[in-house]
Amino acid sequence: MNQFIKSMKDKRFRCGTFSTAMMLFAAALFLLANLLAGEFNVSRDLTEEKIYSLSRRSLDFLAELDRNVNIYPLVRTGNERQTYLMAIMTQLLTEYEDASGYIRVEYRDPMINPAFVHQYAAAAGIEGGIGENSIIVESGKGVRVISPHNMIAWDINVQTGEELLRSINIETEITRAIHSVTTGEPSVVYHVTGSGELAADPQFINFLESENFIMREANLTLHDIPEDADILFITIPARDWTELKAERILDFLINEGRAFFALDYTAETFTYMNAVLAAYGLKLGDYVVLEGDPRRVFMGTPLYVIPGNENHRILENITERNLANLLVIATGIEELEIRRASVDIAPIWTTSREAYGRIDPVADTMSQIPGDTQGPFNLAVAVTDQFFADRTYITRLVVVGNSAFLDDDLNRRYAGGGNWQFVLSSLRWLQGQPAGIFIPPRVPPGTNPLMINDFQANAVGAVTLALPVITLGIGILVWYRRRYS
Repeated sequence: MNQFIKSMKDKRFRCGTFSTAMMLFAAALFLLANLLAGEFNVSRDLTEEKIYSLSRRSLDFLAELDRNVNIYPLVRTGNERQTYLMAIMTQLLTEYEDASGYIRVEYRDPMINPAFVHQYAAAAGIEGGIGENSIIVESGKGVRVISPHNMIAWDINVQTGEELLRSINIETEITRAIHSVTTGEPSVVYHVTGSGELAADPQFINFLESENFIMREANLTLHDIPEDADILFITIPARDWTELKAERILDFLINEGRAFFALDYTAETFTYMNAVLAAYGLKLGDYVVLEGDPRRVFMGTPLYVIPGNENHRILENITERNLANLLVIATGIEELEIRRASVDIAPIWTTSREAYGRIDPVADTMSQIPGDTQGPFNLAVAVTDQFFADRTYITRLVVVGNSAFLDDDLNRRYAGGGNWQFVLSSLRWLQGQPAGIFIPPRVPPGTNPLMINDFQANAVGAVTLALPVITLGIGILVWYRRRYS
């Protein structure tokens, strides 16, 4: 007993007891903190890219949301966090629900609820059904389905054929879907036909429909413009319009109509089509644009023009996303000196001052020659005609001096999707809608290479070499002092 009391008075015993008590206290405190965090759903995203957290843009958008949105992840029961990507999706969906009282997330097992899945596949117009791990976003009559393939982007290692995760687009796609289904009823776009216009690309139609637009055809040579038309989509015809077709289009535009024109240089004179453009102070150039600034040409060909962006709301989303645009064999959109005072014409795309217009289409050189028209040229313009009668009437037009930029292959392979995004932003501007929300994809940890300069490389090498030497020196010094103390 005396020995025990004596040991309790020992300094080492007291220090050891104190250390043990502090360790137990720290463990208890850590356990309590975790219990409280779990109880109040408190967590912190420590990843550099904040992969598990919503961006400020999404949070600001959700703060202004005023419509109920239902989100249905199609996940098998128990698989909500089975993989790394599923864990990210689950956490982000929790954040969406916490960020807005208008959002409700409800997981549905596609194996248990096949009728539910078929119902929304039909509503979204998906014939092949909706795949597992997809997300259905629904508000009112609007339905968007996000495929798991769209939520991630992969690269292929050309040497090994191995798939490498490039970016995580889960938040990007969900926020876009919520924005799409809450913008109201889809706008109806009619592609004007009847004069030899080329049919719209099915992929282009699908793209617009995925962004809350409905695209149909209207032969205005034979029929009136349908009453449900919100926007006319007008491409270059093979022959001039009839007088009746031009009158139908003008009547539509005067009554607060909206129209998107994608036109080209033509050696023929299209009297009635030009009359519609002239009514809004415009004239189609009688030349092909060649860009003289090598920084504005693609693949070294002056006919492949990278347009300069002017300060217009249509381009906000394009500029923010750092998207490219490319025109092939374009012509200029000229402004008439005499036009109504109510007509405002704003350039969207322009060439450089070094650009020139080739009037002689059979010239055998791409270099500037005598007789060429000197730039700069407007390649796309936005027209607003605002006048007052019994009330204020507003007509809007977007006119582009090229139709080849709509080509699917050109858009995907060379413009990176920027050309179709320009059309989408234009249609939204025509309707007075916001340009849209862009959430940059998140780069997973370890994907970006570490880039260092020569000085940093030398410094890292010096530190790497010095640390073992310093450690060895300290070890020798400690050994020496203990050995001879």
